[in-house]
Amino acid sequence: MPYVSTMEIYQDGLQKGYGTPMFNCINYEMIRWAIEAAEEVGMPVLIGHFYGFETNMDPAVAEMVTKYYASKVKVPVAFHLDHCPTAEICISRMKHFDSVMIDGSHYDFEENVRLTKEVADIAHKMGIVVEAELGKVGNAGNAADVNNPDTYTDVQQAVEFVERTGCDSLAIAIGNAHGNYVAKPNLAFDRLRELRAALDLPLVLHGGSGIPDDQFGRCAAEGMSKFNIFTEYNMTLSNAMKASLDRQNKGGLQVLCDCKEACKELVRHKIRIVNPKGLRVV
Repeated sequence: MPYVSTMEIYQDGLQKGYGTPMFNCINYEMIRWAIEAAEEVGMPVLIGHFYGFETNMDPAVAEMVTKYYASKVKVPVAFHLDHCPTAEICISRMKHFDSVMIDGSHYDFEENVRLTKEVADIAHKMGIVVEAELGKVGNAGNAADVNNPDTYTDVQQAVEFVERTGCDSLAIAIGNAHGNYVAKPNLAFDRLRELRAALDLPLVLHGGSGIPDDQFGRCAAEGMSKFNIFTEYNMTLSNAMKASLDRQNKGGLQVLCDCKEACKELVRHKIRIVNPKGLRVV
């Protein structure tokens, strides 16, 4: 299927009742495996690229790889730039992406509004979808950042934020955090329902790695559109590499080949969890 817009995927998911995982990928293989796994289960997938990954893969190369493998499958595939902390970083790279995230959540409300609107005004002229974040999706390694109501996205602030910035999707905080959880997350589904009822745009869950499957799936059933995953995908690759090396497979090609199935199974599993009706789009 042709490379598509993230918004096309979001809208179809909201209409039919499924969410779509976004897998942040650090290399060629992770992109290829995620797209192939999505094709096997017949559902869309989002490929993510954090600007910090440029030490290993330039965004122009990641774009070409994503579009190449998207052209070989029937399921919808889109490409997203994740967690840009400044407008300069976001704007300088956005030409390679269908959607971008400008993360001003580390600023106060007014600066977050200003920064997000600056990026949205430019991105929309280029036909690019803009994701923003409101609330604090903190560090899962810090127990104080998990399940902390003080960090949750405020509903009324969210309504104002969306109106003033023109963002197209919104990452929210409901007890989720980035990285490896040191405390079990218990997501605030009451706050998710309130935000879903108040906002007419796709909602995004960051810190998707390590959230229990039942809560992950429930988020999709409650109307969450996009689910960010990096830590689990990255660690699946790392653990598969270690297992291969432990079997005395010392060649780089053999090690990478040994990682393929474990990584693809993670992708298939996450896609199925956020597809509570068991749909296939192709």
